[in-house]
Amino acid sequence: MLSIKDLSKTYGNGVKALDGVNLDISKGMFGLLGPNGAGKSSLMRTLATLQDADSGTAFLNDIDILNEKEKLRQVLGYLPQEFGTYPRVSALRMLDH
Repeated sequence: MLSIKDLSKTYGNGVKALDGVNLDISKGMFGLLGPNGAGKSSLMRTLATLQDADSGTAFLNDIDILNEKEKLRQVLGYLPQEFGTYPRVSALRMLDH
């Protein structure tokens, strides 16, 4: 289970990307939808340990995402939409690499 409580992130330029996010997601497949600027990428980057949150907690099962980054990286993969890949290489070939 993914459990997020009061997760917040404000960038250095003052943009508040995450404002007290609370979310529980059970095992399964889910999508994250919202308009541009809603904080989807900020949330995903935070959960993937690519940036730090300012406050709050996030757990993936028993892993404290914000404080056990190396442990999380052993079980989590993240591929953002914009990721400098080669245009003619299929997703399957990239995963196989």
